[in-house]
Amino acid sequence: MHKDTSAHTRRDFLKQMGILGGGLVLEVNLSGCATAYPHRQKGDFEPNAWLQITPQNEIRFYLNSVEMGQGTMTGMTTLIAEELNTPPNHITVKSAGVHADYINPEYGIQVTGGSTSTRIYYESLRTCAAQAREMLISAASMQLEIKASELRAQDSHIIYQNTQMPFGQFAQLASQLSAPKVTLKPESEFRFVGKNSVRLDSAMKAMGTAKYGIDTQIPNLSIAVLKRCPVIGGKVKTWQGNGAQTLPHVKHVIAIPNGVAVIASTYWHAQKALQRITVEWDLPELASRSSNDITDEFAQLAQEEEGRSAYSQGNATRAIKDAPKVREAQYQLPYLAHATMEPMNCTVRLSENHCEIWAPTQIPSVCASMAAEATGLSRHDVTVHTTLMGGGFGRRLSVDYVVEATLIAQASGLPIKLIFSREDDTQNDYYRPAAHAVLKAGLDKNDRIQGWYHKSVNPNILNYAAQEAATAVMPDWMPDGLVRTSANLSPFVYNHLLMDPASTEGAIEFGYDARNTDIRHVQADPGLRTGYWRSVGHSINGFVVESFVDELSYLTNKDPLEFRLHNLKNNPRKAAVLEEAANRGHWGQPQTPGAHQGIAAHYSFGSYVAQLVEASVKGDNVRVHRVVVVVDCGKTVNPDIVKMQMEGGVIFGLTAALYGHIEVKDGAVQQTNFHNYPLLRMHETPKIEVHVINSEEEPGGAGEPGVPPIAAAVANAVFAATGKRLRQLPLRLAL
Repeated sequence: MHKDTSAHTRRDFLKQMGILGGGLVLEVNLSGCATAYPHRQKGDFEPNAWLQITPQNEIRFYLNSVEMGQGTMTGMTTLIAEELNTPPNHITVKSAGVHADYINPEYGIQVTGGSTSTRIYYESLRTCAAQAREMLISAASMQLEIKASELRAQDSHIIYQNTQMPFGQFAQLASQLSAPKVTLKPESEFRFVGKNSVRLDSAMKAMGTAKYGIDTQIPNLSIAVLKRCPVIGGKVKTWQGNGAQTLPHVKHVIAIPNGVAVIASTYWHAQKALQRITVEWDLPELASRSSNDITDEFAQLAQEEEGRSAYSQGNATRAIKDAPKVREAQYQLPYLAHATMEPMNCTVRLSENHCEIWAPTQIPSVCASMAAEATGLSRHDVTVHTTLMGGGFGRRLSVDYVVEATLIAQASGLPIKLIFSREDDTQNDYYRPAAHAVLKAGLDKNDRIQGWYHKSVNPNILNYAAQEAATAVMPDWMPDGLVRTSANLSPFVYNHLLMDPASTEGAIEFGYDARNTDIRHVQADPGLRTGYWRSVGHSINGFVVESFVDELSYLTNKDPLEFRLHNLKNNPRKAAVLEEAANRGHWGQPQTPGAHQGIAAHYSFGSYVAQLVEASVKGDNVRVHRVVVVVDCGKTVNPDIVKMQMEGGVIFGLTAALYGHIEVKDGAVQQTNFHNYPLLRMHETPKIEVHVINSEEEPGGAGEPGVPPIAAAVANAVFAATGKRLRQLPLRLAL
């Protein structure tokens, strides 16, 4: 068995680049935009970076992962609540600032992504809350001169016989004690974990009191909009205002390197003025590329290039050549936009020695470091307020909008809020990579997979992401020039030296019992910037692998479910979700008249998900009527939230499967708004049934694993209905 050592993880790269640097940033109460300083008041009990208990008996949890609709606020607070034996809604949740204590251990920087929040903090958050509980009990024991064994914590109080005393009564003494070794509550005693409960953010969103980035209001705030080059990466050569600066309510018209900004009293006035501005652009090399030649290039590279090995076991080439049954297929997937409901926005207030930012971001530490680089300030002089966000899906792991807003504030001298229009958002994304995949497999006489070959051609993501992240992981004392030089090396590093794991994830761990495997990758980057998109490489390889496995099943004349189970003897968890989905979905007996069934399963982010689809085909139109989802995500904190995320993942994935497509012409993205980059509408949304397997395995993710199997399940249903194998997304019967 061999795994190429060049396939380093994102965390490995960040660790190689240096150690975390960045300034302490003020906290934001997630119920609004009021700031909260994380310093200790007299008498506060602050046993660790996450918890604070005041003498007034307020329990504060500093949430170091951001809430973007995925339920992080509720899930992580529930873990704290369980060990404090106090209902989650008794706990005040505040957004944590940028600090080394809040580094995501999987990625090495402070970031929310990869469905990591609950699964990697499952034990550590419980431990820190259990320590706080035991310290409060010890303090109460000392103060009351009562044996600790006669005291217990419940509902934010210490209980002695029939007497209830608030935690806050013992906060000052508890703050003087050392954190003890603790035993976590047995699962048999759980009050909150594993139980359905109301989301903590539901009321504020239902009542309209939730504050998103675009809702930010500060004194003397102006609105900014930016005319950007139609080709991403273009720079301003010359520009003409054409009277834009004389229009009512316009305060400034200024240029920054990648565009010309209008600053006005309102968004409407700013947009009207922006329409007058003309710009001559210095175009990047991307301006010579269009979708057709990019597709042709990827196909040619797939034919001509051997690629680099990401994973190998045995001799797949020989095993396939010697196999009695062989199949080969090629698949194509387009670039995709994120299309979050809340477009990109950022508010900046800048003074001579301080920069204050309000942003819906998944990566506040990088926001702070990039703003520091843009302004020349120290990272310690940058404050980031992380707001609620109307969808992230990985788009807010990039901070271009923060840098643009900071540069506009610096050039104008005004507090500004930069707002992307929907057109700006669609045409200036960090796109999910397009891809071309070649798969070959050989089956032995018993229809077991004897050899498996998978070669993918697509752009890397880390080329772009590491350029921003490098500024956050470099030490603060390192000269700015050296930081930028190191960051600019990222494209070379990930094009030639290291392999981006996002390009092959879901291909390496495809899950079936293949004795000989060869997973390879060919780097191809036409210049359209790429970014993390919900489930990342799994969104590509989930479709490719599960479509091809379906093809193999028909090669053997076996039922697609039977063939999968026949080749999953060594993967009981994947087999179990498939069997449960088949049982729940009545495999072989469609419940929708005129519909046909397809099935697929995929492992990602620590979770196994199987999906059974019922779809019908009328003319060239595919209609999905029903989706049955079975998920094994290990121990669950809140089953309702898992179900919500599976439902959201299905809808997100169906949008991509049926509609998603970014087209490039002369380097410019052609899609502009929902009329030509449509999302799945309510009347098109199928009935979705989610079943969560009761598992004792370690917690897995929920936000992303619902996406990868759905496109393959639909394509497999279409084949069952029509006999036509669709190997290109979005799924089209007529091309």
